[in-house]
Amino acid sequence: MNKRSELMKQAVQLFSLKGFHQTSVQEIAEATGISKGAFYKHFESKEILFIEILKQHHQEIMTEISNAQSTIDDDNKDIFRKKLAIEIERTLSNHEFFMMVFKDFTLTESETLKEVFMELRQSTIMLHKTILLDTYGVEIEPFLPDLVAILEGLMQQYIFVLVFEEKQVSTSKLVNFITATIDAVVQNLEMMEPVLNEARSPIATIEEGFQQIAYKIKATDTNQEKLLASLNLLKEQVQQDNPQEFLIEALLIYLKQFSFIKNEVIYLENFI
Repeated sequence: MNKRSELMKQAVQLFSLKGFHQTSVQEIAEATGISKGAFYKHFESKEILFIEILKQHHQEIMTEISNAQSTIDDDNKDIFRKKLAIEIERTLSNHEFFMMVFKDFTLTESETLKEVFMELRQSTIMLHKTILLDTYGVEIEPFLPDLVAILEGLMQQYIFVLVFEEKQVSTSKLVNFITATIDAVVQNLEMMEPVLNEARSPIATIEEGFQQIAYKIKATDTNQEKLLASLNLLKEQVQQDNPQEFLIEALLIYLKQFSFIKNEVIYLENFI
């Protein structure tokens, strides 16, 4: 393990134990076996180190969820359960660190940290939207913000109870309950009206569609460079005043061949 990675590892342990503000650069350096001066060769500040840790944790979870493999017998619900289980288990396994983040930075005055938290928050929302679309199809799109709120609310509250009340519940039991709850809501959407579905311009919807597809492509090793090039070309055509319709159609057909982004491409196609 290189010194940069070791510094991040030791910082996570100290932050989780003492809190961010109570942990000094000197303590992190000593735990890693280097001088305080050597610390600054790797990170400009303790805050920058913390941001790198946050982004690494987030990316590891996002990548593992996006790469969750299905078996021959798996249906969309099975994959949905696998992805929820990964997110819940990874969060619980690092709960001391995440609880520290919640306690130490709820009212942070750092504009840099606010921007990072917002960036990670938007990434998480996009992931949950994609998971829901993969599972239930584009028909749920008008209710997508509501379903994300329900899904995240269930997961966050159960994680909170499991951590602070030290409850022992199997991940599979929790995931099955959350999935059944979302199923019940989706099955009754025709009797409901969206609550959080704010009026959005077609341009904003299209941009989010491109972001969702790009995110999923970057999380896989399958033809990544070629797919991103095709997606960027499609975006360029859509943004032109006089796009080449045959090229747009050809690019959509090509992108829909890949099952892991097919739903997102179909969703995007509805607004082009």
